[in-house]
Amino acid sequence: MNAIMTFATAADQMQRYDAVRRKSAEQAYYRNADYNGRNQKTLNDLEALLIGKNEPEAVQESREFEKLDAGQVKQIALPLGKTLEETIDAWRDVRREAVSVQEPTTADHQLAATASAKIMETEARLALQKREQSQMEAEANRAKAEAFKVAAMDLPTDVEREVLLEQKRFAQAISAYSIQVEAKRNGFIAEWPSINRTA
Repeated sequence: MNAIMTFATAADQMQRYDAVRRKSAEQAYYRNADYNGRNQKTLNDLEALLIGKNEPEAVQESREFEKLDAGQVKQIALPLGKTLEETIDAWRDVRREAVSVQEPTTADHQLAATASAKIMETEARLALQKREQSQMEAEANRAKAEAFKVAAMDLPTDVEREVLLEQKRFAQAISAYSIQVEAKRNGFIAEWPSINRTA
């Protein structure tokens, strides 16, 4: 009985595999046909242009938006400006147009919400960019101030340099002497080192 069920199960799996493979091949065929069909007009236009039969036509595609139900979103081109400020202004225009409709649909509200989110994201990116730029400017100003400080510093003359060196030597001598006095007070005796010879 197990052998029969195993054979039946294997046959079912093979049938499922064949069905999925056929379905995938069918989808690939339809995708290829759709792709070639859309591009055939472009190929014909390019061929005619190369041969010189006609001039290229400026094709204006006008999309009419139909009223969308819940869950559907209007397809718009992402407005990108040359600067972040231009991008923010473009998204504000998109939001304004989405809300300005007399009877806004759910898709209009979703578009307005998306535009608001993109505005906030771009404003945050702009704030980060400005913060980074101000930090770079502050660092550059700090480096310039350091350079001016070093340039404005007066270098000591030879006599002043000698006085500074004498003061430094005097401070080192006092420090060494005070350590020796403290050590003698605590019972340490300075003796010459003794050398023991072992043979």
